[in-house]
Amino acid sequence: MKSHPRNARIKGDPFIPSRFIFGDAVEEKGLEPYEYVIHTVAPAFVCRLVGMDQTPFDSREQEGFQSDVLFDAANNLTHYVTNSGFRLFDFNFWGELPTAAQLKKVCDEAMQEYQRLQKAYIEREVAPKERDFRLVPTEPLPPAERQQRIKELVSTAMDADSNPMKRMQLPMLVQQALTGGDQAVFTEAQLALQEHTAAREQLLALARDSIAFPEVMRPDGSVVSYELWALPMIFSRAQGGFWWHFPLLERVEPALVDALGLPEDTVLWLSPTIFNTDMLIERSCQSLVHLAAIMDAGCDMAQQDVDAARATFDAASQTVNPQLSLCWLPFIVESGKLDIDRVRQHARKALDAAMPLVQQAIAAEMKYGEAELFAPLPWWDALGAGVYAFNRKRLGLHMALVQGKTDKLDNIEAVAEFLPEQQAYDVQLLERDSGALLNRVQWLLVPDLGPSRVQAWVDLSECLRQAGIALREQQAKYH
Repeated sequence: MKSHPRNARIKGDPFIPSRFIFGDAVEEKGLEPYEYVIHTVAPAFVCRLVGMDQTPFDSREQEGFQSDVLFDAANNLTHYVTNSGFRLFDFNFWGELPTAAQLKKVCDEAMQEYQRLQKAYIEREVAPKERDFRLVPTEPLPPAERQQRIKELVSTAMDADSNPMKRMQLPMLVQQALTGGDQAVFTEAQLALQEHTAAREQLLALARDSIAFPEVMRPDGSVVSYELWALPMIFSRAQGGFWWHFPLLERVEPALVDALGLPEDTVLWLSPTIFNTDMLIERSCQSLVHLAAIMDAGCDMAQQDVDAARATFDAASQTVNPQLSLCWLPFIVESGKLDIDRVRQHARKALDAAMPLVQQAIAAEMKYGEAELFAPLPWWDALGAGVYAFNRKRLGLHMALVQGKTDKLDNIEAVAEFLPEQQAYDVQLLERDSGALLNRVQWLLVPDLGPSRVQAWVDLSECLRQAGIALREQQAKYH
């Protein structure tokens, strides 16, 4: 394009605007107290529009949409009014003047368009723009290549302390194992290092840092650093199934930034995809390594096909299955912007600001009962805090049911059996004398790249010890 000569005649573009244009105008004190309506074709006019109008006319009390064109003889002005409370006035016409019937017809059409415009505004506010989903890659390697990758990762981890070159290679191999489609590579490698505690802990620490402190390389070659945090949440549900994608959660982002006292330009993005224990256990938390990159690209994460998952959820929702669910609402924030001291200082304000928005987002997609939201924590701390609270809440509910069956709580013992596929201990509450089963409850392990049975057992033992209940472990029987 080039600059127009000063004396050039301006040609109109062939693009024809909408027949009706609605908008505001500014006066010295700010916005004028009414909107404007422009009709762009014959009879062309501009007029003012106000709502909440109660001007009387013959059809005002009738059912359905009613309107009329009135004449104010004292001021020599024409008014168009509706029984829905709108009034058009101060008409300025170009060209031939219309009749009252012609004007009424045009204004009726204008009001229909205005209602459509208001509905579009509401839908835009209520439903955020849909973003693309990105599926987590799941591509198992051929057995020979898988074993080679596992062997390379194990040997590099064992030699990292004594070999500087191996120490430099290890973070790259860990990242490669996590981002690849075969979760068995990292899982088998860390299990193979059970007897080499230092090497295994170093391997797990690097992997946890890759998830908790992600660095994202953008298409332009720049690298941005984030920290992964989460808000643990516990909620009850009467129906079966669990849904995981809630677009309205993006409304929580500015509320959190403001409540935590962060600068307004701070990048804080809350994932509309939330995670429950089953989703984390399925891939041993490895899929979280993709979360920051997906969110930075403006997309939403999906661990499985969205349409199939929705169909499964809708079918499960038809069943009655009272349950208490634990999930996490992850969010990424610029590195160095948020710390534990700031969260402790603003935790109550953050929860008060986030809770109603979270409830609204969840309710828009899934029916639930009561919900409890916890203060934001760094990702791995949030996992531990959520499971800690969930296990005790659920054990307390089951103990209350047991108390309704027997008054002799000192005659109760607990027998726990580990369930590997569910990453939990199945705890049976038995009557010591008769051996009768009074109740049973699952005690979850904290989801992790390498979940710790020992930590879960110690936590369970301490909790039952405080309740005065003896605990013993029952070995699983395989047939």
